[in-house]
Amino acid sequence: MRRFGYCRVVLATSLLWVLLDVFLLLYFSECNKCDDSKERSLLPALRAVISRNQEGPGEMGRAVLIPKEEQEKMKELFKINQFNLMASDRIALNRSLPDVRLDGCKTKVYPEELPNTSVVIVFHNEAWSTLLRTVHSVIERSPPRLLAEIVLVDDASEREFLKASLENYVKKLEVSVKILRMEQRSGLIRARLRGAAASKGQVITFLDAHCECTLGWLEPLLARIKEDRKTVVCPIIDVISDDTFEYMAGSDMTYGGFNWKLNFRWYPVPQREMDRRKGDRTLPVRTPTMAGGLFSIDRSYFEEIGTYDAGMDIWGGENLEMSFRV
Repeated sequence: MRRFGYCRVVLATSLLWVLLDVFLLLYFSECNKCDDSKERSLLPALRAVISRNQEGPGEMGRAVLIPKEEQEKMKELFKINQFNLMASDRIALNRSLPDVRLDGCKTKVYPEELPNTSVVIVFHNEAWSTLLRTVHSVIERSPPRLLAEIVLVDDASEREFLKASLENYVKKLEVSVKILRMEQRSGLIRARLRGAAASKGQVITFLDAHCECTLGWLEPLLARIKEDRKTVVCPIIDVISDDTFEYMAGSDMTYGGFNWKLNFRWYPVPQREMDRRKGDRTLPVRTPTMAGGLFSIDRSYFEEIGTYDAGMDIWGGENLEMSFRV
C-alpha cells in the first residue's frame, strides 16, 4: 500500500507539470494575437519565470525566422511598430548576446573608481518586448556600482500595457527604475530633458528604447569621462535587424560627419585618425559630429553647454546641435 501511495504522488506531480507546460505553450502561441487595447498582464510574470536558454529563439543574437503559415499575421503586427513584433515577442527579455568586442578591448583594465550614471530612455508606444529587453540588457551588463538608476520617460503613450503593468514590472527589478510621464506629446528632445533633470547620476547616458547593450559597454564610456569631464562619449552602434532581430556587430571604422545640407552621415575613419592612434583600433576615435541619441556626458558639463535646445522639433537635429555645442 505504501508503494501504491508513492506512485500516486509521483503521477499527480507529473500531471501538474504537464498541465503547466501545456498552459505555457498555449499562452505563448496565442500571445501575439493580443491587441493593444488588452492588457497583457500575465506576460511579465511568465517571462520572469522562464530561465534563459541559449538554444531559445534569438539567443546569442541569432535571427528568428517566422514559419510561412504565420507570415500574414507577422506582416500585420509589423505595422504596429515598424519592426517584426512577432519575432521580438518570441525572444526572451534577457536574451544572451555574443561578445562582439575586439580582442584587445576584452583585456583592457579600467579604473576602479569611475563615476556612476543614470540611463535615460524615452519611449512612445514602444513594444513591451523591445522596451523591457533594453532595460534588462542595461541592468545585466552594467556593473551595479556604476548604474545609479534607469529613468524611463513616457512621451504620452496610449497603450495600456505601458501604464500600470509597466510600473508593476519595474518595481521588481534589482535596480532603481523611475517612470516619468509627459502630460502631452512633447517630442524626443523635451522628453529627454525631463529625464535628465530628474536623474541623479554623475553622468547622464542617453539610449533609445530599442537597444541591447552587450558585455563591457559601459566602462569605456565612463573611463573617458573620468579622464576629462568635457569628453562626450558615444558607443559603437551595432545593428538589430528589424526583420529577424539578428544582432550584428557595427563597424569601428566609421565616424560621424555631415554634408552641406546639414544631414548627419557616417563616413570612413580617415587615415590621419588611424595614424594618430598608431593603428590601435581599441583606442577611441575623435569624431567631428556624433549620433545625438546614444551618448554619455558629465552632468555638470551637459548643463554648462546649455543641454539640448528645448525648441528642437525636427528628428535628427540633435546630432549636429550637440556636436556644435561640445
